[in-house]
Amino acid sequence: MRIVITSISFCEYVIQQANSLAGLGHEILLVMPTQLVDATVGTELGEVMAPGVKCWAYDTRGRRRPAFYAGLLRVVANFSPDVLHIHDNGGLETFALAVRFHRVPLVVTIHDVTLHPGADSRSKIRVQIISSLLKWRADAIHLHGEVLRNYFKELFPNLAGKVIVIPHGTLSLFKYWENEVIEKEPLTCLFFGRMEKYRGLDNLLKMGRILKENLPGIKIIVAGTGSELEKYKAEMTAIGIFEIHDAFIPNKDIFRYFRRASLLLLPYHEASQSGVVSMGLPFGVPVVATAVGSIPEVVIDGINGKIVSADDVEGFAETVKQQLMADREGLKRMSDCCFKSAEQLDFRNLANQFVELYSMAIAWKHRSCRKGVYAEQP
Repeated sequence: MRIVITSISFCEYVIQQANSLAGLGHEILLVMPTQLVDATVGTELGEVMAPGVKCWAYDTRGRRRPAFYAGLLRVVANFSPDVLHIHDNGGLETFALAVRFHRVPLVVTIHDVTLHPGADSRSKIRVQIISSLLKWRADAIHLHGEVLRNYFKELFPNLAGKVIVIPHGTLSLFKYWENEVIEKEPLTCLFFGRMEKYRGLDNLLKMGRILKENLPGIKIIVAGTGSELEKYKAEMTAIGIFEIHDAFIPNKDIFRYFRRASLLLLPYHEASQSGVVSMGLPFGVPVVATAVGSIPEVVIDGINGKIVSADDVEGFAETVKQQLMADREGLKRMSDCCFKSAEQLDFRNLANQFVELYSMAIAWKHRSCRKGVYAEQP
């Protein structure tokens, strides 16, 4: 099968997805912005891609020129795909591909069924319109969890028959840059990623005040950047237990943060799934998270982490204290379960599910072409 996968973000995700499919003998063309590649894997792109995977990177500054779209469409047409897989993004290049290759079966991965509060909810109307059109154009829609399927069914009941759930794969690619031994710190926790409103930085601040009084020696690393960190940075600094790294963390340094941490904290107000959990599992970092979105489908309470009711700050802080103060063997058992979860969710173990998804999209496309309308999954 010849598969085009395109995304304007989630670089490590799509590389691992492509590598796993190539491992089954399929030919893959990745289409991504040069700016995304440069900000993530950079010059090591060729080293982290498997044989059978090609990448065409384009400069987003060319979007205003007709020649940009002509080049994009020519590259994809020359590849002659059997299926087109778009990670939903609302970009004009995405719209151009969906329209030009309207006869090619289309799979759309929707990472967020509803927009996150904060910057994401302020996306341009154009982006929202294109994302909506993609849903209707898709022959199959890929979501990452059963809770998300239920959300989607409520919002788009007429499209529910297109949905297939495949869990978010483990982002073990970040271990590629691990080049030294970093000792785990027994009382250190990690809060990592985009500092947007839905991530609950306000919850983290409240929890930090509680833990400072109840758990001497606690340290919480905050690594990432965003508007919410700007808002709370001064207060967090004043508390004295937060180690703040207000910057985009390059791939080559990510392992340092996850290796130091004994717990990964997700005090989120809202979420879909979590790429941060998918990053933490292969490093063996147990998770304490709120019960939002499909996170409890991956963070199994008492096995590879602990789940707390959303916005229960005192309960979250108490859970963190209990986990860090528990016997080290207990935390090690939970860490070992993280490694097992990482293996189960490895893209190599999900690859056959993607192949099945593509086969379904092809079959549904052919069926709809014969009938002249979209035929729902029976």
